[in-house]
This record gives sequence, C-alpha cells and structure tokens, in this order.
Amino acid sequence: MQIRDISPGWFWLPFSLVAGFILARYFSSAEFYDLYIGGDEYGAIELLTPVLLVPGIVFGILALRYWQQLPNFQSRLWIMLVTLGAFYMAGEEISWGQWFFMWDTPDSLMEINDQHETNLHNVSSWMDQKPRLLLELWALFGAIRSWYRFFKAEQENVGSTAYWFWPTRPLAWTGLLSALAMMPERMTDWWGIQPPFPFDIRAAEYQELVLAVFLSAFLASAWIRAKSLERKF
Repeated sequence: MQIRDISPGWFWLPFSLVAGFILARYFSSAEFYDLYIGGDEYGAIELLTPVLLVPGIVFGILALRYWQQLPNFQSRLWIMLVTLGAFYMAGEEISWGQWFFMWDTPDSLMEINDQHETNLHNVSSWMDQKPRLLLELWALFGAIRSWYRFFKAEQENVGSTAYWFWPTRPLAWTGLLSALAMMPERMTDWWGIQPPFPFDIRAAEYQELVLAVFLSAFLASAWIRAKSLERKF
C-alpha cells in the first residue's frame, strides 16, 4: 500500500534559513546582526521559531481528527504529546506573550527565573536543555533509522506504533541538521576549539529554529499519512 507523505523538499527551508543567517552574519555588521537577526528577543531567529511552530500545532490537531487511522492508544498519545510539545515550545519562545504585551513577571517567577521572564525554560535545565537534547536525539536517531531501513529495503508496517513514533525518511536531513546546528557550541565544550567566524554563533538558537521546522514537518507528515490511510478504506 502506497501511503502519501510530506515532500522531502521541505528540508530546503531549514537549510536555507540556517545558511542565510550565517551568510548575514558574515556580510553584515556585528551591530546589524545582533539587533535584527541574533538578538535575544526580537531578532529574526527568535521570532521565526514560534512562527514556524504554529503550522505544526495546526497539523497536529488535524492529525488527531483522523485518530481512527492511528493503530493504537500509544500512537495517538504520541501525536498528542508532540503537538503539545510544539505548543509549549512556541509559548516558551515568546514567554507566553510577555515579549509583546510587556506585563510584569510575577514575583514568584522573578526569584527563580534566570532572565526574570514569564517562562519555565529559564528556571531549570529540565525545562530547556534536557528536553531539547531528547528532541535532538529523537530526530537524529529517527534519521539514522530511516536511512538504515531504506538501504536494507525494509518496509514499515503502517499498523505499528513505530511507524507513527519515528520520523519518516523525508524528515531525515532535517533531523541531521538539528544535530549539526549544535556543533559550533560542542566544538568548544568538547574539544576546546573556538569555531571560526561566522560560525561562532549562538548554536542553541539555530538548533531551536531547525527543531521548530522539524516538529511542524513531523506533524504535517502524520496528518498527511493518516488522511491518506482514510482514503484507502
């Protein structure tokens, strides 16, 4: 049975964004880059990340409308969790609207939040670095798994939980890019090597941008595949 899926051509979106921002760092002044592209709150990278997650949230909701095409409770729960994860990530990126509406951070959060904002990811690594690492590993191992199965000519059982849990092959390059985006920072942390300009970037922000595309692409893939299955019966 041939099931429709997302186009692998979507990889060019995150790749073009990352390449474009690095080129902008190279050709523009440091002041321009810091203000308009790599800025902490209102730079293009920070603002694009939640914007790119919005389609994923919509696709996740649409995918859950086809819950009867999902084989079991685990696969339905996973699509729901990924959708909620995309919602959480988008909300956290804009401090749940504080960036735009400029409300005061509650005192209870002021005391424990590193940047004194209305969010959770600056409170603990369990709300930020660790979930991001798990997301990166899921995307990376999903890429490796999809390529392995492709070269072994193994067909995925659409009725299995694994088919809905792991990213499909059109998402593989985006999954790999999400890991590569952190390499400038890891070169310094692991080997003490300072990346050359213009690759001396805030790697975590670039990775979050790629992961935003990845989550939206995964949920779009789930929706397209579930919708395609409905038409088969």
